[in-house]
Amino acid sequence: MPVKSIKHALVTGPGPFGKYKVNRAWETVKLLDGEAIMVGDTTVVVHCHRVPVSYDELADVIPCLHQIEDFSIVIHCGIAEEHFVRLEKQAHKSGYFWPGDKGPTDVPPNGCVQGYDLPEILTTDIDVKKLWKSLFEGGWTSTRVSVDAGVLQCNFQYYISLAEGKVSYPARNLPAPKTLFVHIPTIENEPYNDVQTSYLLRDIIKHLA
Repeated sequence: MPVKSIKHALVTGPGPFGKYKVNRAWETVKLLDGEAIMVGDTTVVVHCHRVPVSYDELADVIPCLHQIEDFSIVIHCGIAEEHFVRLEKQAHKSGYFWPGDKGPTDVPPNGCVQGYDLPEILTTDIDVKKLWKSLFEGGWTSTRVSVDAGVLQCNFQYYISLAEGKVSYPARNLPAPKTLFVHIPTIENEPYNDVQTSYLLRDIIKHLA
């Protein structure tokens, strides 16, 4: 089938931090780097980037990543100590008082995302329940929909990314990307190993394409 369109997907995962000397979110994400995923007559080119785990660096890096390509899909991944994969629906602007990887002073000013005149809660435009149903029916039964992305860098970067879709993309006369945060369990094989989880991410990309 001839390719009629090319889309670009940004997929990120964090580097090591704290007790996690190897971050399996990044170990999973990097398996997708450079892939060209066919969805009908559309090719989705995947760009994977490892992101920092300190607030100030994230505040700089996430907006810059959005500028490197006209992304149609953005998926941020992080880890959570649970036994299922979580699809996050929303992100918060404030409440970030738990220090990042640089130590006690690594917190954003006033515990808030800076630089966006936007509401406290931003919700993804993706129909997450519909996405979850598609994944579940496709055999990914250890997945859940979540409205709590936590109070750490995961929620923080998700808010920035959703905000970029509302600010920088319209400024470039581009549609906002379909943006999602996915929490991956910390322990290998619970419920899926890294390779299996990378296929789950592929299925998410196919659904969003």
